[in-house]
Amino acid sequence: MRARLRGFTLIELAVTLAVAAILLTLAAPSMADLLRANRLAAANNTLVTSLNVARAESLRRGRPVAICPTTDQRTCSGSTDWVTGWVVFEDTNVSGAPASPAAAGADAQRLISVSASPGDGFLLTGSDTWYRYAPTGTLSWSTAATGAERAFVLRNTVCRGNGQRSITVNRIGRIRSAAEACPQ
Repeated sequence: MRARLRGFTLIELAVTLAVAAILLTLAAPSMADLLRANRLAAANNTLVTSLNVARAESLRRGRPVAICPTTDQRTCSGSTDWVTGWVVFEDTNVSGAPASPAAAGADAQRLISVSASPGDGFLLTGSDTWYRYAPTGTLSWSTAATGAERAFVLRNTVCRGNGQRSITVNRIGRIRSAAEACPQ
């Protein structure tokens, strides 16, 4: 006896595709939020890593190391808008603002790392235009503001729930990152 082979009917296939389309429609917004949250976490981690690298290099080299926002990946922009990227470099000009890495000419040892913009769709502001780690690991910053801490605020331009990050640095070089509610 031959077994009867049976396939899908057109109606069964149409119902299956309709159910799949409904499930995909429900999952798409959640997937977009997940991607947005992952990009925010990656941008947060990049900034925290750069701050840690600056501190570690100042301790290792026994010289001041600064971090500042940049628009051209070579010089400090003098802005508190860090979304364009930042540079970490050995800073020999400890009187006032850090000397930009390009000001040293061909001294390649001065430039430690360059971080490009986290991309479109982010806002990243810092309290200051530069931060400098001393060879002891302590931190100073561009403003003469009182207080022992300074903060960066990072968020997506489309911010929902706890989709904002606050990265706080204090005078002894400790870095904290925390999720916060988006501004209304």
